[in-house]
Amino acid sequence: MVRFLTLAALAALIAPGAPDRGETLRDAALLGDVAQVRALLDAGVPIDAPAPRHGQTALLLAASKGRMDVVKLLVERGADVNARERFFGQTPVKDALRGEAADVAVYLLQHGAKDAADAIDAAIETGNVELAKAAIATGLLEPLELKAARKEAAAAKKPSPEIQALLASASAAAPKRTAYAVSAEQMQKYAGRYRGGPNEATVSVRDGKLVIASGSRPELVLSPIAEGRFESASGDAEARFGGRAGTIEFLSVNRDGDVTGFGVAGADPAPLKTAIAPALDQKAPREAARPWPQFRGPGASGNGDGQGAPPVWDVAKGVNVRFKTEIPGISNSSPIVWGDRIYITSAVSEKNDRTFRTGLYGDGTSVDDVSVHSYRLYALDAGTGKVVWEREVHKSAPTVRRHLKSSQSNATPATDGRSIVVLFGTVGALAAFDLDGKPLWKRDVGVLDCNDPQAGAAEWGHASSPILYKDLVFVQGDRRKDSFLAAYRLSDGQEAWRVAREEPSTWATPNVLSTPSGDELLTNGQTIRGYDPLTGKVLWTLGPNSEVIVATPVVADGMAFITAGYPPVRPVYAVRPGQRGNLTLPEGQRSSAAIAWSHARGGTYIPTPLHYRGHLYTVNNNGILTCYRADTGEQVYQTRLGAAGASFSASPVAADGRIFFPSETGEVYVLRAGTEYELLATNVMDEVVMATPAISNGLMVVRTLGHVVGLGEPKAAASR
Repeated sequence: MVRFLTLAALAALIAPGAPDRGETLRDAALLGDVAQVRALLDAGVPIDAPAPRHGQTALLLAASKGRMDVVKLLVERGADVNARERFFGQTPVKDALRGEAADVAVYLLQHGAKDAADAIDAAIETGNVELAKAAIATGLLEPLELKAARKEAAAAKKPSPEIQALLASASAAAPKRTAYAVSAEQMQKYAGRYRGGPNEATVSVRDGKLVIASGSRPELVLSPIAEGRFESASGDAEARFGGRAGTIEFLSVNRDGDVTGFGVAGADPAPLKTAIAPALDQKAPREAARPWPQFRGPGASGNGDGQGAPPVWDVAKGVNVRFKTEIPGISNSSPIVWGDRIYITSAVSEKNDRTFRTGLYGDGTSVDDVSVHSYRLYALDAGTGKVVWEREVHKSAPTVRRHLKSSQSNATPATDGRSIVVLFGTVGALAAFDLDGKPLWKRDVGVLDCNDPQAGAAEWGHASSPILYKDLVFVQGDRRKDSFLAAYRLSDGQEAWRVAREEPSTWATPNVLSTPSGDELLTNGQTIRGYDPLTGKVLWTLGPNSEVIVATPVVADGMAFITAGYPPVRPVYAVRPGQRGNLTLPEGQRSSAAIAWSHARGGTYIPTPLHYRGHLYTVNNNGILTCYRADTGEQVYQTRLGAAGASFSASPVAADGRIFFPSETGEVYVLRAGTEYELLATNVMDEVVMATPAISNGLMVVRTLGHVVGLGEPKAAASR
């Protein structure tokens, strides 16, 4: 829909001191609203006004969405076609290529864009002849880049004779280099081990130059020619370093047109030991049944001790499988259990688009299914898995698309044994039901459009779950704009308090820490915060933190353990209770009166850590498991779960001295807890698992992408 601004609105936008004069311009460009872009430019809004956080311009955003009409208008008005945002280092051409808008990339190359090397790579991969012509026509391909392109084109899965002919006839001249100096400190940041498949490389510094040794090949001695770029004296070899937010994450080496890619290689984790005598036949101790009332159980602890969780099962053979119930739709929300009922949510699409992709990848693509969805709450019998009742909470088309690994139903319900609260963030529906499924109230909290925090162009879906505290429901509503934290009365859904948050989109669920000086509501974000849960007043803040936040704060032993695993920093913090003010540590300091211990690196991206029996366990989405002493932060061990390439999103849970780690592809690894870690069993679910299991009353409930599975010993055996 084309929107027009009033003169008063335009005046406000361009007034001196306006908080971000280009925000509306960037939004209009992102949406493809040519009329509004033109009106804003005519009113004097700066065409290249950068976003405050990472410097995105209107042209970058328009290119990312393939908005050709807007791109042409901006270029005609003088927009910088080589603008670069600061997080990924993306340019308009790179954003257009990532958004599969090759026509936009061609236009930009024809109007001064310098990304010839990226464009020729994309042209070869897709067989786009016009893109190849535009890249070659810039005259900016360097000799090594042209050699690499020729070899790449010849080895392509679907070689294009036209592109090969274009490359064969193309020429490239060595550019004139100007002196480029790099400090000794920065040079050392490139040094280290790198690995790419079977290939390894070691980078060191010698006499002010970089030396790269890789296998039996002759070592390379390279001098700096630009930021992150190094070249040999003869010009027949080059190295390029890159990474997010200025970090160094990868290395590309071009030897006379042969290109090898490497990623930063950390310390090799110890091999996972398999127990010689797992003793899995020992019956788990049974205590009184305890509910599992929210995401990852009471206080998000993940602790199922005494609830009879089975250590082994076989879904295919039905061993220790009580039931397997199919649930319509797609949902990543986790199950909760209260008494003899299991509660889950789902979103059922009229289009029935079940596109989903597991694995380790950086593709932020959204699934283009905005058909009408039915947002539902289900109650299952915990003994049989039979659906006792289902309720349609909301029905509409979402205005926010989901990530390839996400769903329109990610938030886990919460219950106090009287009410069940559900949240469907992408339609802003917060609702409560009684245990029989009777609607109690429903509230519109506003669409929680959680987008790619760097550009806001990729829609990833909402995930933060509601939690209950006394007569309050807490919602962490971090989204693309106007983020907030709010408390609603559990009795009637009315808003008790709301505070604004200066946060981009996050996906973390809040938690409550009890302290002698009063309870604290903890939220993970780019700034970690503790709030007064009764008023929303900020009690303390802590940083720095990662750019993308997923993990829930963990509370145990009177402390809070908070982590995140996305650049530019990947910290782990252990925060003492009862703090006030800014807790940020001075540079180089790892602890203080407020921070028991911390690590600047080692934080995990998606799974929430687990505190269990004096240890803190963190598992990254690549399967690297690290165990720390919870009181000191000392690393006890580090190992890898699964084979290289295994991926993890669900959070670990524990029971009776065992820890359960579900992988995305459905393998559940069972490890012995403690310092003598051992793999006790690997149980296969035969389906994708993104949700965190629940443990209650002799049952482990695992939510797969299509089913709810009840795992437990046969009732006769369990009763012994």
